[in-house]
Amino acid sequence: MKNIFKNINLKDKIKNSMTGEENKKNLKHGSYASAMTVIIIALVIVLNLVFGQLPTSATQIDVSSQKLFSIGDDTKNLVKNLNQDVTLYYIVRNGSENEYVSKMLERYQDLSSHLKVEKIDPDLHPTFTSQYTDETVEENSIIVASGEKSRVVGISDMLEQELNYYTYSYQTTGFDGEGQVTSAIAYVVSDSLPVLYRLTGHNEQSLGSNLTDAIQKNNIELKDLSLLTEESVPEDAAALLICSPAKDLSAEEAERILTYMEGGGKVLLLTDYTEEKMPNLESILTNYGLQRNDGIVMEGNSNYYYPQRPDVMLPEVGTGSAVLSGLADDTYALIQDAQPIGTLEEYRDSLTVESLLTTTGSGYVKQINDGKISFQKESGDEEGVFDVGVSVTEAVDDENETQLVYFSSSSIVSDELDQYVSGGNTDILTSILTKLCVMDENTSFSIPSKSFSVSYLSYTDRMASVWKVVMIGVIPAAFLLIGFGIWMKRRKQ
Repeated sequence: MKNIFKNINLKDKIKNSMTGEENKKNLKHGSYASAMTVIIIALVIVLNLVFGQLPTSATQIDVSSQKLFSIGDDTKNLVKNLNQDVTLYYIVRNGSENEYVSKMLERYQDLSSHLKVEKIDPDLHPTFTSQYTDETVEENSIIVASGEKSRVVGISDMLEQELNYYTYSYQTTGFDGEGQVTSAIAYVVSDSLPVLYRLTGHNEQSLGSNLTDAIQKNNIELKDLSLLTEESVPEDAAALLICSPAKDLSAEEAERILTYMEGGGKVLLLTDYTEEKMPNLESILTNYGLQRNDGIVMEGNSNYYYPQRPDVMLPEVGTGSAVLSGLADDTYALIQDAQPIGTLEEYRDSLTVESLLTTTGSGYVKQINDGKISFQKESGDEEGVFDVGVSVTEAVDDENETQLVYFSSSSIVSDELDQYVSGGNTDILTSILTKLCVMDENTSFSIPSKSFSVSYLSYTDRMASVWKVVMIGVIPAAFLLIGFGIWMKRRKQ
């Protein structure tokens, strides 16, 4: 019996000893697991803090095809080189933020310590915007301010809309947030802006809103000028715009304009067909080797005019000219009822004439008789290549030159025609004005808007047939052959 009890006691001791060792091991493993858990949690917290300090561009990758949420190099260079504080006031109620605007502002804020974004709730601060403008500020708009200067960038300026002719409703087609905000930043930090004077007093043609918006976006100050009351073009004039006067200039006005040009002045001149004689206006053209010929230019190539309207043409754009440099090769212009521009038989050797807009070789000219015109080409009509837009330059000295840009139809400033060529007319005029005004690269920014349209794959019927054979026949057959080869190999093994 004693031996039995001894054995039992021995087993109990061994069992207790093993249990103690297991408890120690479990405690050791438990402590290790707890320590690892604490370390991992601490690591996650540290990583969150680190990533929280990273710029939005590093933590939120823009995968949109049009890079809707990205910021371009022009903007980065401007903002990173700021030497004064700029504030972007985002006027929006909590929960009503526009996705495109809010994400764009996050990226702006990451670029410089001199730029900050403040969200202003109009319900909590109803009178805030009155400090900067007397007009009503739309929700999701931005007020860009620095010192005493400010500019309101409305949400309607940032979101581009076009009329859908099927539904007769407007739909949003693009986002111009970066272009508008960057332009506003350049405006508020600039010491001075180039001034474009617009001649008045002769029932001039008004500018389309597309062009006036582009002028503002490029930070060109537009002012009206009457040379009936002013004795000269102001000294601060970067350029002079004469947009299709319905009445002739006086001899004194023409002389004042020529005096301005002889000193290196820049002029953008647009005219339209009129039966009224304008000898004083014509004197500006003839002084620079040009003349406005009779008739209306027609385009004979059906690929280059509006259906059934050869007078509404798509002229060839001379992108090789200095004033049009930088334009995309696929930029189109649409112009209506232009007159043929000719050069004088003799003009100064110092003048350089360049074609900006021309017809194809199928162009022809129709004359207006008793206020009527025929579009049909007839024998006797003058035909060939005709200029409807030209540029003339003349050196004044080693550093300055005079420049005259002339279009024989003011329809190029029309919003209606501009929309048919996706803003091409405005792009052309903007390129010209920024060159004439000799814009500072830190003041003028021509950042294009970003389209919401989706790019679809396009292919011919032949390509479709080839891909059908590949997808339905070739690829499945390849998988079958590979599978059969693997099966044969395994069977032999």
